[in-house]
Amino acid sequence: MSIRAVKHVNKDENNRIEFLLVDWDYIDGSDYIAKLFSEEYGFAVGKKFDGIWYSIIRIHLGICEYELLWHEDIGNEIYCLNQTEEENDLLQHRLERILDILNARIEKAAKQ
Repeated sequence: MSIRAVKHVNKDENNRIEFLLVDWDYIDGSDYIAKLFSEEYGFAVGKKFDGIWYSIIRIHLGICEYELLWHEDIGNEIYCLNQTEEENDLLQHRLERILDILNARIEKAAKQ
């Protein structure tokens, strides 16, 4: 199993670019992704908001601000609050690195 991100345009949210995390559908999956962003890039992690069927964690570094969303119907995703092309490209680049780390940790744990 390899976790990957799929870029998606959410037309219900003003064409917001979102990155859906495939094969990472865990209710606390966003917590771990936020932790990796903090470890790898120094992102500050805000409080987790728990709704009935979803949770949101906001993380930020300087002017970059992302939301990690878990929803029971779609799983985990991440998106920029500032939806510029530059911000989305930077998030995609950072997320690729985070998923490389995550996949490596999963592979290492499976071998033990």
